[in-house]
Amino acid sequence: MRVTVVGAANIDIITKSKAKIVPEDSNPSDVKLTAGGVGRNIASAIAKQGADVTLITAVGSDPLGALLKDSCDELGINTEPWIIKENISTGVYLATLESDGELYAAFNAMNAPESITRGDITKQKSHIIETDLLVLDLNLTEKIIELCLELRGDEPVMVDVVSAPKAHRIATMLDKVDILKLNKFEAEELTGISLDTKERVKQAGFSLVKKGVGRVFITLGMAGVFACDRQNSIFVPAIPVAVKDVTGAGDAFAAGVALSLNKDLRAQAQQGIEFATEHLKQMVK
Repeated sequence: MRVTVVGAANIDIITKSKAKIVPEDSNPSDVKLTAGGVGRNIASAIAKQGADVTLITAVGSDPLGALLKDSCDELGINTEPWIIKENISTGVYLATLESDGELYAAFNAMNAPESITRGDITKQKSHIIETDLLVLDLNLTEKIIELCLELRGDEPVMVDVVSAPKAHRIATMLDKVDILKLNKFEAEELTGISLDTKERVKQAGFSLVKKGVGRVFITLGMAGVFACDRQNSIFVPAIPVAVKDVTGAGDAFAAGVALSLNKDLRAQAQQGIEFATEHLKQMVK
């Protein structure tokens, strides 16, 4: 299977408190620096399964950008179409985790993927057209998302919403999306529905299908995943696992869904959960 991912690659700086976080105080923590970014994480998880994956992203011409490219090359990700920007800094994602591994707060600087131009994408259009699945993350601007969808035509496209503040970037193009992956907060932002009951989760999912999405996957943390298409809807429970770090689990879920493109709805959701669970297990030290 060939997959092309267009989205963010950045450096993750993760701080994990050794005890419950006390606001407005200095908290003893462990810190790690790793390669990350939604697009890069999805591509990485796909590459580890032996699939042929190309990542189109933008980074700065700085040491962090070189570090990211080297890490992707080592995984077998095709980085030939990377866009190196002289006047842009490589993206950085900073996350603070509670002692139990749950996210306390996160910040990102994503000027690099947002600097991608129509010319940049046009030069790489063969990678977008000649692939089994195109995966987009919403760190891209609306104009670039629109262009990628236009180049793709009627061929399969998957979109990862990334974050609630960026959900609006796909709002007017949902009829061109075959697979939409989003979490509870992103679904609330995109639909205007509060997902405080199973019935409202279902309502939100079907509202997106009515707007043209082929399949919708809403991740609900420990409550599992809701998935629906035009005929079916299911809730799939999470697999119990000792959580040490949730960073990247949603991206692993997205990779599982992408690699099960031709499976039925339940099998696709289940594979996503299995990928996310395996990712969480690997984070356990």
